[in-house]
Amino acid sequence: MNRLIYIFIALTAALLAVACSDGSCYDNSSALPLVRFYAKGTTTQVEVSNVTIRGIGVPGDSLLVDNDAVSEVYLPLRANADVTQWRFSYTVDADIELADTLTITYDAVPYFSSVECGAMYNFHLKSVELTGDYADSVAIVKPVIDNGTDVAIRMFFSN
Repeated sequence: MNRLIYIFIALTAALLAVACSDGSCYDNSSALPLVRFYAKGTTTQVEVSNVTIRGIGVPGDSLLVDNDAVSEVYLPLRANADVTQWRFSYTVDADIELADTLTITYDAVPYFSSVECGAMYNFHLKSVELTGDYADSVAIVKPVIDNGTDVAIRMFFSN
């Protein structure tokens, strides 16, 4: 009789484990900083026209935006480095192109999400730097990049 009780307990535990874990992951497993564009000195979101965004020093094709109008962009960071750079090129006129370089410095921190979702990296932003001709300034508003969808970096434009 005792053996039957142990078998019943083992089967119940197995069924509960299967019921609690369906083997799928619905979480976003990518930690990408969201960069949103604003008018200088305000919290008014703006759309930037004719912009091309691509990675600097990245193997392969790193083109994210190709001569399009955008008001925000997710910028992937490299887990095997502590700096990632992005080039923003703006076609202002048919014969005038301006460019900015956004440099993001960070620590990549491994993070175990769950058995179903596995491991990923979170990024702890140390600094952002903007050099170039068109954008005015940049600021960190969320220093820890996880798999959420909050704005992490604000980029400000005068025009």
